[in-house]
This record gives sequence, C-alpha cells and structure tokens, in this order.
Amino acid sequence: MRGPVTLLLLAALHAASAQAPAVRATLDSSVIRIGEQVVIDLEAYYRTGRDGAPAVAWPAIGDTLTRQVEVVWDSGVDTARADEADPTLLVQRRHLTITAWDSGFLAIPPFRFRIGTDTLETAPLLLEVRTVAVDTTQAFRDIKGVYEVRPSLLAWLEAHWPWLVGLWAACGLLGGLIAWIQRRRRGRTAHAPTAPALPLHEAMLARLDALEHRRLWQQGEVKAHHSALTDILRGYVEARLGVPALERTTDELMQALRVTALPAAQREQLANLLRLADLVKFAKLNPAPAENEATIPGARRFILDSTAVLSPTPDAAHAEAR
Repeated sequence: MRGPVTLLLLAALHAASAQAPAVRATLDSSVIRIGEQVVIDLEAYYRTGRDGAPAVAWPAIGDTLTRQVEVVWDSGVDTARADEADPTLLVQRRHLTITAWDSGFLAIPPFRFRIGTDTLETAPLLLEVRTVAVDTTQAFRDIKGVYEVRPSLLAWLEAHWPWLVGLWAACGLLGGLIAWIQRRRRGRTAHAPTAPALPLHEAMLARLDALEHRRLWQQGEVKAHHSALTDILRGYVEARLGVPALERTTDELMQALRVTALPAAQREQLANLLRLADLVKFAKLNPAPAENEATIPGARRFILDSTAVLSPTPDAAHAEAR
C-alpha cells in the first residue's frame, strides 16, 4: 500500500503547483465542544515571473468570521517557498484560531483573495459545535450559601499602618536628600553643548552609507544585506509617514500607504526594493550582482525623492541632502 499512497501524495502536490495561483482553507478539526478552539489554515499559492511576484490581497479578517464564530488569535501572513524544487512557486500562509459558543452546524463562508488580476475563493467550511454531555442520572446538588471572608490585606494594614506611615516618611526624606545632592553635582558640572539631531533623511542616508561600507553581499551575505536594507526603509517610512511598517508584510504596507501623501511613483520604488528583499529572505533568491549593486542607490533615490515631496521645504532638503 505504500507505493500507491506515495504516488497519490506526489500527484496532489504536482496538481497544487500546476494550478497556481490557488487558495485553500482547511480546519484542523471539524468537530469541537462549546468554547473549545480550532485552527483554520489559509494558504495562497502564486508564481513569480519576470516582473516579480504579483500582489496578493488578503480578505479583511476582524474579530469574528460570522455572528457565531469568533477569532481568538491571528498569526499574520508568512511568505515561503512552496516547493524546494520550484523556486518560482511561493505560498503565503496564515493561521486563525477560532471558537464558538453556540451548538449546531456552523457554516464558515469562503475567503476571497486577489492575486494579481485573479480573484479566487476558498471552499466554504462546516464546523460542528457540540454541547457538553450531562449525566442526568446523578442528583442535583444545592447551591451553597454565601460565606463572608474578611480580606486579609485589610486586616494587615489596620495592624501595621503606623509602621507604613513611618516608612513612607523615611523614603520621602531619603528621596529629597538624593535629589538635593544630584542638583548640587549638576550645578558644579559644566555641560558640553549637545550636537543638534540630524534630519530624518540625513540620518537614514548615513545608515545606508554604513551598510554600503560593510559590503555584506560582496562577501556572500546577501540575505543579511537585504534584511538590513529593508529595516532602514521600513524605519524611514514609519518615522516619516507615521505608518506602522516594521511588523507588516510588504503587501499590507503597500495597501496602508495608498491613503498617505506618498505619491504612486515613490510607492512603486519602495515596493520594488521590498519585494526583491522578500524573495531573497523567504524564497532564497540569489540576485545578480548588478541587482544587489543597485539596491543602495535605489534606496537613496527613494529617500531623497520622498523627502523632496513630503518635506515642508522640499527643495532645500533635497539640495542639502545631495
């Protein structure tokens, strides 16, 4: 029986790869008791091409999937290579932990995805929620009466409040003495003038210069180079636009930037840099030397162009940075 089973598994894997883009939703258990939790595994398969990976838009998922089904935990989206033998086939995965408090058969509607220009839906899911079995042969027990218990903390405070007041007064005197000594020391110490903080774009350009001097990708550390580059770009976007960027996927960040003042040209610059880094980090892509060489100048151009657009005095800031 092992031969036919192996062939069936290989055939299923080949079929899933050949049908990309494709989406799938599965329950790790279709039967639970009231209040128990179950996990929905969501997967979106797609292929990269000459123009890079297509944009993957996930369905909006809130605190509930239906009126009866609640979302307890959302793992977020994770991108990886779907098949080690096929570097162009990628998969994004997301795990939802759900629960329900109504018994019966609960239908979970399809999840709708948009991958590039294709709109796909998963198959609907059916979850059976069972009640807890009650042994009706046992006799019912009476409810016990209210038993008043005096709070032990209150009793302790009533007995020791003089000591607490004395301790509080001693701490106040000690704190005042320490503050007085520190003020005297600060008065005797000459403060050196502090250097003014660098503007945001200059600080980020300095970090790019430091990354370029490290020559990571030239030493074979391509993934470390792209990880450091995306940290700089995401930190710049978060500081400049106030959009949380460090913990979001590239697609989620691009969607959030649509409603900011960042123009489409700069969003495209940023998306190209981040998606190339995603392929290096998650799909183990090894870019050509020319592609790696162009990442630092591309990041500088994005920071300078976006600063020129978003700065209150864009021309001065642009000229100063150059």
